[in-house]
Amino acid sequence: MKKTLLTIAAALMMCLPSIAQEQPVKVNPEVYQKKIAKSDADVANEKKALKASTWMKRAEIMIDAETAYTNQIFETAPVNLLLMKVGNPLTQEMATIGNDQYLKLGYGAYDVYVANDAVAGWNVTEPIYPEAINEAIEAYRKSLELNPKLAKKVSEGFLTVNNVLRKNAGSKFFMHDYKGATDYYKRAYEVSILPEAAMTPDTTSIFNAGYLAHFAGDYEGSIENLKIAESLGYYAEGALYNVLYNSYRGAYLENKEKMAEAKEFLENALMKFPGNSDIISCMTDVYLVLGESPEPMIEKLKAAIAADATNAQLMIGLGAVYAELKMYDEAVGMFDQAIAVEPSNINLYLNKAYTLTRKGDDLNQQANQMSWNDENRGSVLNSAIEAYAASIEPFEKAHELNPADINTVEFLKSICFQVRNTKEEYMEKFNHYNELFKQMKAN
Repeated sequence: MKKTLLTIAAALMMCLPSIAQEQPVKVNPEVYQKKIAKSDADVANEKKALKASTWMKRAEIMIDAETAYTNQIFETAPVNLLLMKVGNPLTQEMATIGNDQYLKLGYGAYDVYVANDAVAGWNVTEPIYPEAINEAIEAYRKSLELNPKLAKKVSEGFLTVNNVLRKNAGSKFFMHDYKGATDYYKRAYEVSILPEAAMTPDTTSIFNAGYLAHFAGDYEGSIENLKIAESLGYYAEGALYNVLYNSYRGAYLENKEKMAEAKEFLENALMKFPGNSDIISCMTDVYLVLGESPEPMIEKLKAAIAADATNAQLMIGLGAVYAELKMYDEAVGMFDQAIAVEPSNINLYLNKAYTLTRKGDDLNQQANQMSWNDENRGSVLNSAIEAYAASIEPFEKAHELNPADINTVEFLKSICFQVRNTKEEYMEKFNHYNELFKQMKAN
């Protein structure tokens, strides 16, 4: 990170001498506010308000006010170009957004965030006129109402509004303001379907509004927006259904009727995208949520795997179905098949190990329910021990791939304890993992 900061600082210093020569744009908000005040007076004037030109001019003034701070700023633009366009910042400081650090250039009413010598994002903190976009929309509509011959210009104006809203949404997304980004994307879509706009519906924006509403915690809003996107034929190659289902899960997990509705649209989604592993995973989950057997999924998953023999996610899905049906050997076989495809995927080893411990737990429970003099009881207990012992190897592989995970070490300690009397090596493993667990817990 230090090297990156030094690079940014050097870029700033190197381009400073040329900035004065380029005469960067300086925004004076008072200029725009005066124009808006005059426009307010014009539309309040009975005669001027009857002229389409008055409203067209008002729309343009509002767009100019909305974009005054940002029309020279573009994502990935080199920092030296930024400084040539908007001048030197008033302040410079480091800022953290999410898990990433940026150089924050403060310009008073707005901030620009820089990383790797390029613009990463921006945020307008003091808009010139907060209602500018809404006013522009109404002004364009009024213009067309007064003069239908302006249809083409009005349509072009609405396209500009749509682009501004999408750009604003991108800014909010960068700032991790998912609610703000959702609102802007939703408005961008709504503008695109206005009759006066004469545009193609902005399906990307309504999908983004649904996607980001989920991460904003507005699950019902996510469902509403994603259903609109689906109705317009925008599926994002099936990704829409994964988000849609998880929003149903977030909003209606305890509502069986709603979850049954989710199951229905997933079944339709699988017909459109039969090899989509996320949809299959959602299908498996909804069966379990509804308390239904996921057995019907087996043949569907088998067919999907036959069509895509290198898709480990499909194998995980089928393995999970087998495990839920207590078909543990089949489940382990699927996880082994997936491991052959993705040998560095830690989750595959953990899935295999957990499945084997579940098998051991079930066998133990079975043995406990048997009479002490049942001649088969010993065999069942031995099978339980064998299942536990078989889980050690995949747990150890998971530990090898992620040595810092204390949960895996705790599982290894517990499993090795259960089988410690069957082999000397298991007692040694128990001592090793028991000591390691204590050390990790102490830290």
